[in-house]
Amino acid sequence: MMISWRKNAVVFSIRRPCSKIPLDPPLSKGEADMLHVSLSRWSVVLLLPLFLLAACSVSHQTYRKSSEPSAISSNATEDARFEKISALQDDLTDLNRQANMLEARRVAETAITAAGDLAAEYKLVRPAVFHNILVRIGLKDRGLCYHWTEDLMKRLQSLELETYQLHWGVAFRGSELREHNSVVITARGQAFESGMVLDPWRNSGDLYWVLVTADTYPWEELPPTEW
Repeated sequence: MMISWRKNAVVFSIRRPCSKIPLDPPLSKGEADMLHVSLSRWSVVLLLPLFLLAACSVSHQTYRKSSEPSAISSNATEDARFEKISALQDDLTDLNRQANMLEARRVAETAITAAGDLAAEYKLVRPAVFHNILVRIGLKDRGLCYHWTEDLMKRLQSLELETYQLHWGVAFRGSELREHNSVVITARGQAFESGMVLDPWRNSGDLYWVLVTADTYPWEELPPTEW
């Protein structure tokens, strides 16, 4: 369903999520800008029930690794970013007794940098669940948890890792309300359950990481043929 703003009215039309088919009649540039800046009060009220259908639920957001959510924002110092990268590097090293320190550093830098870059690329609207709604009604093209997973996975795959292995994790698979996806990294050849979740969606581009067994999501491995 698409909700558009036109002369203080809320207009509904059926539209497939993420579709690039324009509205009929199309909004002018001014109206489109107005739509992205501020939805009318009625549209906000009507959007509230869609929080229940946003998927990638944040009800499991009870554990956070490393810094507070504000610690690495657009105004964060380079020292804060360096500390976060170093913390992730240390945790990645703990995964792998034969860890390549340089490779762990590359993974940490790439994951944390990519998370922030993707937030800018998606023109992210916080919180993550609200951005999900904008994607599902067609106002944003990307930003669901599986989009984050796809895009972060591509960046990490480009590193051609030798001592680490990438996996696609899924929780509550098939649930319209609760399914969540994330990158999981393990030491090469080790079990999925021994890995670490690298989740850029959960905190809206501020990378969240946690051991698979310590997270509140019941993670399962998605076969590579289904990525």
